[in-house]
Order: sequence, then C-alpha cells, then structure tokens
Amino acid sequence: MRQLIALPAPSRHALDDALILLRLAIAYAGLAAISHWGAGQIMQRLGHYLHIDTQFLLLDALFSALLMLGSLGIAWLLQQRASLTWLVGRGFSPAGLIPALLLAAIMVLIANPLADWLDFRLTPPDLLPRDPAQPQALTPLLDLEAWRLLGALGLAILWVPLAEEVIFRGWLFKALQRTRPGLWVALPASTLIFAILHSFYSAGGVVVIALLGAGLGWLRWKYDQLWLCVVAHAAYNGLTLLMVALG
Repeated sequence: MRQLIALPAPSRHALDDALILLRLAIAYAGLAAISHWGAGQIMQRLGHYLHIDTQFLLLDALFSALLMLGSLGIAWLLQQRASLTWLVGRGFSPAGLIPALLLAAIMVLIANPLADWLDFRLTPPDLLPRDPAQPQALTPLLDLEAWRLLGALGLAILWVPLAEEVIFRGWLFKALQRTRPGLWVALPASTLIFAILHSFYSAGGVVVIALLGAGLGWLRWKYDQLWLCVVAHAAYNGLTLLMVALG
C-alpha cells in the first residue's frame, strides 16, 4: 500500500507527473476534511462549556494540530526514506535568517497600502460601506483577558504559521518539486493554493497573501530549511498584529 502512495524519485514522464498531482490532491483534500471533522467533533462536545472567544481559539488550535499530525503521516507515506528530513529540510543554518526577516518586514510594510489600492479598484462600491453600529460577536484582540490574549498571540504567531508551513512549504512544495518542471510547478502551485486558502480576505488581501506565499516558497527553494519559512511567516503575523494594535 505504502509503495503505491510513495513518490517516484524523480518523475520520469507525464504519467509520473499526473500521479504525483493526483496523490497530492487526494492527500490535501483528505487531510483538510479529516482535520475539519476531528476539530468539529471535539468542539461539539466541549464548546458549550467555553466563552465564544475561547471556542474560536480552541477550534483553530485543534484544527492546526490535526493538520500538523496529518502532515507527518503524509510525509511518511510520500517519502519512504528519511521522511522527516525530507519534510523539514537539511538541518539548521543561520544563513537565510536575514532574508527571512527582511521578507517579513517588507511584506508588512507593503501589505496595507497594496491591499487598499487593489481593493479600491477591485471591490464593487456597494460592498464597501459597513454599519459601524453592527455588534461584534468577538472581543477585539487587545480587550481579551490576559490568558486569552496570550493564547491568541501564540496561535497567530507560532501555531498557525507552523501548521501552514508544514503543509505548503513542507510536503506539498517538496512533492511538487518531484515533477519534471520542478520549481516551475512547485512555486506557483503551492502559492496559488496558499492564496485560495485565504480567499475569505478581500481581493487585495489575497494578492498580498499570494506574494507572501511566493516569498516563502523562494526561501524553501533557496535554503531548503523549513524553519526559515516558519520564522518569516511568524514574524509577518507578529508584526502585522503589532501594527494593528498600534494603529
């Protein structure tokens, strides 16, 4: 069974490419469905005991945890030898740390101006007005109790970036590199799927996320160290939250 799922090394023809893409599509869809179902089942049993803010935090934490655990299993199935090394890259080297942090800082600086500029041109005018009197279901971040605030920050800055990078710049990116075009498939495909995952953002926000995903994909290709992608993603989320708080 495992032999049927394992990736060819490397792809030799179009059939190998097609089978790689089919394996990844099934793996991604299955991982998302099982993680969503598992987190939902736990929340159905525990959610009514919790405040709504805590419900959202726990749901995100559970979903991300299931994604990470499932990703380890997928990496083990796709890459039979040294699956963990294949997933996380070739050890630890600080050479890419400065580019990773620069990527995060640049994306934070251009995110709001670029998203606002694109939204002004892409969003229909009738969707822009918002009712300021509309009640908020969730407590604003800085108004949360201390332990909920720490939980939200840990989730946004560490837990979610780790889960997303394990998938998108982890087994998905590395498996797509096994196709004959290699990087020319891995970078745009993983970036596109990463952007679609955030399609609940505005049009401009999705473009910003796509640019971030492309930069993170470049980091993975250039240095082959997943931790750099996690650091850059975490720094981007942390700096974004800081700017929102200060703003």
